[in-house]
Amino acid sequence: MKTSNSNIIWIGGSPDSGKSTIAKNLLRKYDLQFYDYDLLEDQHHDELAKHSTVAGVIHSSSIENSWVNTTPELLLERANQSFKSRFPLVIRDLSTLDIHKVTLAEGFGLTPQLVSPYISNPQQAIWLVSTIEFKKTSSAKRNKLCGLFTSKEMELLAKENLLKRDMLIDAQIRDEAKSLGMTIIEVNNERTIEEISTLIELHFRATLN
Repeated sequence: MKTSNSNIIWIGGSPDSGKSTIAKNLLRKYDLQFYDYDLLEDQHHDELAKHSTVAGVIHSSSIENSWVNTTPELLLERANQSFKSRFPLVIRDLSTLDIHKVTLAEGFGLTPQLVSPYISNPQQAIWLVSTIEFKKTSSAKRNKLCGLFTSKEMELLAKENLLKRDMLIDAQIRDEAKSLGMTIIEVNNERTIEEISTLIELHFRATLN
């Protein structure tokens, strides 16, 4: 897939912003192919590790080195490295799907900067960002990083690093989308996921219909 494909719609955004829930809502309503970026994370990293020493070291890091003995800034740098390294594999995967059927691609590594060269118009992609309050609520419901560490102190530090990293990703997505003229929706505790789903459905209406 060297050029844009008008039959692919993209949902990106920061972690804990409702992307997966909204994708599931669309999949229940429309006959779409689904590309789950998060589901393929381990597979992609295993493939990359075969050809890159750096990728192998990062992928095999201990849980403490990954989330405790680090900083939010380093976590952002590592995330961006993963996004950039994985994206050619994403494009390769998408090129194997039926081009005559609409595909929904969803995941937090599908950044505006990476996706923009592969869309023919801004109505093909949208990014979700969320307030810190929404992220905290969502993360708690999903029990992120719970029970993985030898002490409660380490777990709390890991969760703090994760939240701060996710807010940095959030800010980065906002900046990229603004500079590229792409659409973002802010998710908060004031609007329901169903309301957000309706807005996104309207955004994609040209492709879905």
